[in-house]
Amino acid sequence: MMKRIWLLLLTLLMSMTMSVTAFAGVWKTGEGANQNRWWYDNEDGTYAQNGWQWLDGNQDGIAECYYFDSTGWLLSDITTPDGYHVNEDGAWISAGGVETRAVQNTPASPKTTAKGERVLIVYFTRTGTTEQAAQQIQQLTGGRLVELEPEAPYSDSYEITIGRAERELKSNARPALVTRIEQMETYDTVFVGYPIWHGDAPMVIDTFLDSYDFTGKTIVPFCTSGGSGIGTSMQTIRGLCPNSTVLQGIRVGSAGRLQTWLEQLGF
Repeated sequence: MMKRIWLLLLTLLMSMTMSVTAFAGVWKTGEGANQNRWWYDNEDGTYAQNGWQWLDGNQDGIAECYYFDSTGWLLSDITTPDGYHVNEDGAWISAGGVETRAVQNTPASPKTTAKGERVLIVYFTRTGTTEQAAQQIQQLTGGRLVELEPEAPYSDSYEITIGRAERELKSNARPALVTRIEQMETYDTVFVGYPIWHGDAPMVIDTFLDSYDFTGKTIVPFCTSGGSGIGTSMQTIRGLCPNSTVLQGIRVGSAGRLQTWLEQLGF
């Protein structure tokens, strides 16, 4: 009986001392040897690390509490360094099950560029090349960086991925996305980045552009490619966003060329 009372007191103390603010963000998996490990991207250039944090990853207003190590990896199915238990999903559990808390989510505030525009940088990547380009644009514009993640990930095999991409292009498919953009209406300019597959943007880009109202916004495409240009994909984007201003995009090469392009566009 005393043991149960002590456990309840510990649980109450922990819930009182830990932060109750849940920040908007995205769960992501590692790569290579860490492909089965999870971390939490706050989508403002930071990530969860060094202890406990309440997170509402699916934005349903109910947060769970997770423990992250000093390098940002989620602990799961283990006893944490301070003596609490987390389940296979990494959520803190007590005698009553998974601990939850109703929260008011606080999405990251859009940053404003020198010319007063709030910028979002959205990208899809398979090998990481487009991600690097998106990060360079983020550094030069100060915009918010968000990765588009499909519900059904693309294979690590180039041949399998290209085969799937061809089928999706021919069928005008709209592959489902895990990523959800909060407060899309607050952004004035949206950079959209992607690799070129079969001469066009991957169909996940079409899914993204179909999912939000871009009326009155400025869209800035950028792509990575071994040789194909950006022209066809720009025609696709203009067709999907007829009420937006679609600026001349770029196939990303050197950082210097990228900076010159942004300066020409007024960023």
